[in-house]
Amino acid sequence: MLVYVDDIILIGNNSHAINKVVQSLSQSFAIQDMGHLSYFLGIEVTHQGHDMVLSQRKYILELLQRAGLYNAKPVSSPRTSNANVALGDNATFDNPVKYRQVVGALQYVTLSHSDITFAGTADYGLCLKHDSSTILDAYTDSTYNSLTCFSDADWAGCPDYRRSTGGYAIYLGSNLVSFSTRKQKTVSRSSIESEYKALADTVVELTWLETLLREL
Repeated sequence: MLVYVDDIILIGNNSHAINKVVQSLSQSFAIQDMGHLSYFLGIEVTHQGHDMVLSQRKYILELLQRAGLYNAKPVSSPRTSNANVALGDNATFDNPVKYRQVVGALQYVTLSHSDITFAGTADYGLCLKHDSSTILDAYTDSTYNSLTCFSDADWAGCPDYRRSTGGYAIYLGSNLVSFSTRKQKTVSRSSIESEYKALADTVVELTWLETLLREL
């Protein structure tokens, strides 16, 4: 069961048990059964046999429409790590609230498009300045139980505050199960220091995932 405010998803391999939960809820609350899951909080769900495919295509197209970039020329993704934007590089965006909304929406898009996490993090750092450059990156059988992780960081990539950006990606088999890209909280005095900080964050997440898998 997944509950978000007044929206509920029930998933299981026993339809009788699911119907029993629905009946129990209907006795205490006024509910509306929407049938098979197809769209939830901006995420499209497509059923393919025993699998479910998650997509945010509709959400992304609506975001492009709101940002006035529906017919914009696509750009490459992931964004190159040396494409740094300073606070004074471009003209001030005329609608700071809209800019923050777009960048916040991009953070949500990373649920299905991990390739834009770096670009989204870089743009988020400019929200207070609401810079007009690069609002959107127009997006567009190994060992099953093994965890594989990758960690990386730049050094002083932010030209204004000299803070580094670190990130990691963790795979369970061939499936990406956890990823993150964010600016580090402190200034690193060397490239190896920023790498160690990113590695420390990776180890914390990896340790948690290992503990979770042991408990399942």
